[in-house]
Amino acid sequence: MKWWESKRWLYNVMVGAFGLYGILAGCSGKTYAWTAIDTIGVLLWATAVNVFYTMGVIVELLDWYYLKNKLRMSRFRLFFFCVGSLFGCLLTLGCARLHFLDVVLW
Repeated sequence: MKWWESKRWLYNVMVGAFGLYGILAGCSGKTYAWTAIDTIGVLLWATAVNVFYTMGVIVELLDWYYLKNKLRMSRFRLFFFCVGSLFGCLLTLGCARLHFLDVVLW
C-alpha cells in the first residue's frame, strides 16, 4: 500500500495535466462560460479517477490476504501503474475534448 500511495501524487499530476490541456484546448477558439456544473464535474471526475487508482491497492491486498501472495501481484506494480496512468490520462483528455464538441444528438 505504501508503494501505491507514494505514486498517487504523480498519477494526479499526470491526469490533471491532461485534463487541464483538454479544457484549455476546448475553451480556446470559442467563447465558453464556465459554470458551477463544470466545476462539480471536474471534482467528480477527480474523485472517480482516484477511486480507479485505488483498484491497484485493492488487487494487491486481495492477493496478499486471500491468496497468500500466490499470484505475487507486487511483481506487476509498475506495469499496472504505467498502463493505468496512461489509460486515465487518455480517457481524461478524450472526455474533456468530447465535452467541448458542438454535437447535437437530438
